[in-house]
Amino acid sequence: MRVSSEDVAQRAGVSRSTVSYILNGHGDRFSEATRDAVERAVAELGYRPHSAGRALARGQSDLVLLVLPIAPNSQFSQVADQLTETLAEHGLSLLMCSSTASPRSFAAMIDAARPRVVIALSELPEAKRTVLRAAGVRTLDIAHTISQRGGLSWRAGRLQADHLIQRGYRRLAYARLAEARDDVLLRAREQGVREACEAAGLDEPQVITVALRADADLDAIAALPIGTGLACYNDDTAAAALAAARVIGRAVPRELGVVGVDDTPVATQTSPRLTTISFGPPTSWDHLTRLLLDPSPPADASLGDLGECHLVQGDST
Repeated sequence: MRVSSEDVAQRAGVSRSTVSYILNGHGDRFSEATRDAVERAVAELGYRPHSAGRALARGQSDLVLLVLPIAPNSQFSQVADQLTETLAEHGLSLLMCSSTASPRSFAAMIDAARPRVVIALSELPEAKRTVLRAAGVRTLDIAHTISQRGGLSWRAGRLQADHLIQRGYRRLAYARLAEARDDVLLRAREQGVREACEAAGLDEPQVITVALRADADLDAIAALPIGTGLACYNDDTAAAALAAARVIGRAVPRELGVVGVDDTPVATQTSPRLTTISFGPPTSWDHLTRLLLDPSPPADASLGDLGECHLVQGDST
């Protein structure tokens, strides 16, 4: 039989309303002894508050909504797994939604789920930001943070370009992924490549689009001059570039150098093996969790160190 708040109240020797107040974050109006009695009764009985009821009482649920990046990869699943475990330790659950959801469907999800906070791993258009503001939902805009100049995504592009330059490529190009559209992460990586070219006194990088379709990608790779170093949006983009190069007879790495991003299993399965950029995990999941749990974080609260990137040398450069 499911343990009820009435059972907790009887065990703690308090009223049911007192249990409700304390479990819904309003325990400051009661003595420490009363709060301890309720918490002890909860632990002894294994009571789990009904999430829907708590959402109605507080105007928010125990859900954290994660807005997926436009082109998620296998590394993202590791992040989601870690977040799921970390949040569960604090009684929270992770809910995910696609970044391509329409503003209307996004608004319906926010209304139904009443998330405690939204973690944005993709750019949020103004229409969705309006929905969140109207609902009073906090947002941790990670995609925006890591895409600033000097941020993690920008550094990945800069590292790609610096590596290609160090390997002797004097003409650089950037391969966009059509699926990523004009996402903030794509723009940041491309900007990192551009600034590396400028710092090295090279021409601006030539920009091509890879659609993961052989007919289009063959033309895109063939348009690159011999001796180009190609920085790609991610490993999928790079793998498509390598496949196209093989078809048109472009020798890698002598005639074309290729660098991906994300260090996914794809990077180990290409021929030649792909040089890529790997992202380390955030240095402190606890810091991120504290921000999620804090109902009133300071205005200048930092997301902290969201990880580092480093080169994984393959045979494509």
